Amino acid sequence: MSKRLSVQTQLLTIFAALFLSAGATYGQASKDAFSSVVASGKVNGDVYQNSYFGIALSAPKARWKVRGLISVQRRQGRLIEAVYDSGVPERGPEENYTLGLVVESRENFPKGTTTEQYVRNLRHKVEDDNVKIYRDEFSLTVQGVPFIGTVFRVFESPNSGYYRALYSTVLNEYFVTIEVQCGGEERLQKLLSSALKFTSKSNP
Repeated sequence: MSKRLSVQTQLLTIFAALFLSAGATYGQASKDAFSSVVASGKVNGDVYQNSYFGIALSAPKARWKVRGLISVQRRQGRLIEAVYDSGVPERGPEENYTLGLVVESRENFPKGTTTEQYVRNLRHKVEDDNVKIYRDEFSLTVQGVPFIGTVFRVFESPNSGYYRALYSTVLNEYFVTIEVQCGGEERLQKLLSSALKFTSKSNP
């Protein structure tokens, strides 16, 4: 893996840790339910599929890994991450990318919390001197499912960096967020559209 992508992956882990909120403590039934959510995810070749949410993420030639930021007690976590590194530094900014899947129970938030409010909450948690908002919350639809997105610019130096987007929706009473990062802002939604597939109907 290139040094640049390694740094980006480390920052992605920190980024995820920042927005996994404290949450409440749940009983054994809730823990068992979230354990089922985690166990519903399987990787088969280039594709990660989660039958609980009825989604699949396709990342050709990428490396899949679980980052470990999963809390059964809090019913939230980063379930999976895919990292693609072309291995050619000069093509890295145009070709390299990462995908991540983060989920959090709606019960961690006040009743009636909207997806837009949830995304805004994430935004305030992750903005800092090196992570700047590039595009405010906006609506988009992927295969008929409504999402709220927001885009950040992550600076590795004052004049260089990369882009990271969060795309969130509600599936089966969870806020489900697809993270996408790459070298160009115009690629973010293209990567989302090509990677995400709905494999069954979920309850929004």
